[in-house]
Amino acid sequence: MAMRLVWFRNDLRCHGHTPLRQALAGAGPVLALYVLCPGQWDAHDVAPLRRWYVLESLRELGEELAARGVDLHVIDGGDFAGAVEVVQRFVADRGVTEVFCNREYPVNELNRDRAVARSLENTGVRIRGFDDGVLVPPRALNTGKGTPYTVFTAYKRRWDAWMEEKGPPLPETPRWPGGQGDFVGRATVRKALAELSVSPRLTELWQPGEAAAARQLERFVARDLAHYKNRRDIPCEAGTSGLSAALSAGTLAPAQAWWVARLAMRDAGVREGAACWIGELAWRDFYRQILHRFPMLAKGAPFRPETRLLQWNDNETLFNAWCQGRTGYPLVDAAMRQLLSTGWMHNRLRMLTAMFLTKHLFIDWRKGERFFMQHLIDGDVAANNGGWQWSASTGTDAAPYFRVFSPVRQSRRFDPQGHFIARYVPELAELDNDSVHEPWKQPLLSGDYPPPVVAHEGVKQRVEAAFRAARDTWRRQGEGAGSSGA
Repeated sequence: MAMRLVWFRNDLRCHGHTPLRQALAGAGPVLALYVLCPGQWDAHDVAPLRRWYVLESLRELGEELAARGVDLHVIDGGDFAGAVEVVQRFVADRGVTEVFCNREYPVNELNRDRAVARSLENTGVRIRGFDDGVLVPPRALNTGKGTPYTVFTAYKRRWDAWMEEKGPPLPETPRWPGGQGDFVGRATVRKALAELSVSPRLTELWQPGEAAAARQLERFVARDLAHYKNRRDIPCEAGTSGLSAALSAGTLAPAQAWWVARLAMRDAGVREGAACWIGELAWRDFYRQILHRFPMLAKGAPFRPETRLLQWNDNETLFNAWCQGRTGYPLVDAAMRQLLSTGWMHNRLRMLTAMFLTKHLFIDWRKGERFFMQHLIDGDVAANNGGWQWSASTGTDAAPYFRVFSPVRQSRRFDPQGHFIARYVPELAELDNDSVHEPWKQPLLSGDYPPPVVAHEGVKQRVEAAFRAARDTWRRQGEGAGSSGA
C-alpha cells in the first residue's frame, strides 16, 4: 500500500495546511516528519525564545496529529545537510512513495529542498510542493519587462489584482483518518527544550501553538481590527495584531489571516483597518519574493550594490549603548529595552531603532539585523532583512538616504504622553509630558539616564554625503571597468 509523508517545516499547524490535506485525501496511511536543525539555528542566530516557541508549537502539533491518527516523527538532523540525509533515510526505511511539503524560499532552504528532490526522484519517490507560506508565490508577479518588482507600491497593485482573481480558497481542516495514537516524537522535542536556556520571565509572556494563534486572531478581529490603521503606530496601545510570531512559525496560515480580514471588510466600520492590515500581509509577501529573487541578500549583501562601498562606523561603545537602550534618546531606548525584556518590538519602533543605528550612529545594518534575530520571537529572515535594509537605505526603496527619522519628533508624535517610555525607561517616569522626550534639558530630574550619545543635528547631511561618496565611487569604478573591458 502506498505510504505518503507530510514534511513539516515553518508550517506548524493542521488547519489551512494544503500538504496535510492533500496527503490525507488519498487512500492509504500517512506519516508526518519534522527535522530539527539546531546547527542551522546557531548559524543564523535564531533567538532562544523563538526556538522555544517553535518547539512548544511542535509539541502541540504532535499531540494534535496523534489524537487524529497521524504519527509525527521528530528527528534531530543537526543542520540542513543532515536534514537531507534524514529525509532520504526516513523515506527509504518506511517505503514512502510520495512526499508533501510547503515550499520555502531562502537560498539555504532552496538548496536543501533541491538536494532532497534529486535524491528522491532517483528512487522514484515523488515530492509535491505547495505555497501555503505566502499568499502570492514569489515568482508569480513580474513587471512588464519580466523582472521582479523592487518597489512595494507597484508590487501591491499587482498583488491586489492577483488576489482578486486567484486568491487562496478558504482554508479547510483535513479529513482525518480516525483512530488515536501517541506522539512518537515527544521525547525528542522534550530533550531539545531541556537543552534551551530561556528565562521563564520571557516564556510566560507568550502562548505558542495553533490554538493560541487562532484565539489571538479572533480577539484581534473582534477588538482591534477596526482601529488598526489609527492605532498600529502607537506603541503604548495594543494596536497591532500580535500575530507576527504565529505567521513566522506557521502556527497561523497567511490565507486564514487574509480571509478573516477580507470577510471583515463587509462591515463599513472595519473596512479601513482591515484593508490596512491586508497591506501588511502584502509587505510580508513582498519581502519573501525579494529574498527569493535576489538570493545574495541571504548572504549579507545589500540590495543596492553601490552601498557596499559605504564606510560604516565601527564603534563598539556606541553599538553597545544602542543594544542596551542607553543612547540618551528615550523612545529609542524604550524600544530596545522592550526587545530585551519581551523578545518583541513594536513595528514603528523597529524602523526607528534601525534608522537610528544606521543613520545617527552610522553602524552597519548587518550588526543590527543580527542582534534583532538573536532576540526576536518572530525573527524572520525575509522580513528582518527587508526591514533593516529599508531603514538603512541599502534596500528596495526608491528614495534612499534622505529618510532620517528624528527620535524626538517620533517620540512626541507616537508617545506624546510618554506612557511607553515610562514603562521601559522607569528612570524617566517622573518627567512631565514635555521633558520626557528631551531629558537632557532637565539633567537634574532624569537620574542616571545618559545624555545623547550623538546629536541629531547634522545627521542627515552626514548621511547624504556618505551615500553620495559611495555612489560616485561606484560609478567611477563602473566606468573604469567599462573602459578597460573595451
